Amino acid sequence: MTVLAATAATPGESLLHRVTECIGRLSAQIEHNWLFPETPTDQIETQRAHLVDILDALVTPETLTHSLAARIDAKMAHAALLSQATFAQDQRTANWAQKRASQELVNCDHILLKRPPTVPVLSAPNRREPGSAVNQDTWQASQ
Repeated sequence: MTVLAATAATPGESLLHRVTECIGRLSAQIEHNWLFPETPTDQIETQRAHLVDILDALVTPETLTHSLAARIDAKMAHAALLSQATFAQDQRTANWAQKRASQELVNCDHILLKRPPTVPVLSAPNRREPGSAVNQDTWQASQ
């Protein structure tokens, strides 16, 4: 019975760890980007906010302390990679650190759902979107 309970808990704990780690990495990336004003942080901040929402749903009082510690550890590890990528004297080390940091962010990006690409719709005169037609029709009926 214990084996089944431990097996069932593993995916959630794994997801909790991954989301926590990604929040830490994105936090480090945002702070690193602040060093370079020409580097925007809007997209990263949005990703981080979405992951924080997921984390809020996953974390329990029992996992809160561990989650915070993992978040801090990941932030420090990512900050170290970014420092190496930016300030290392050895170009090979800098390139490796940059690739590693980028790959970690790509892995974090895969957690979130992507918006489907918008499909162009042929426009027709007086054509309304389905949602707006319902809302406008309802408003007109209430008048």
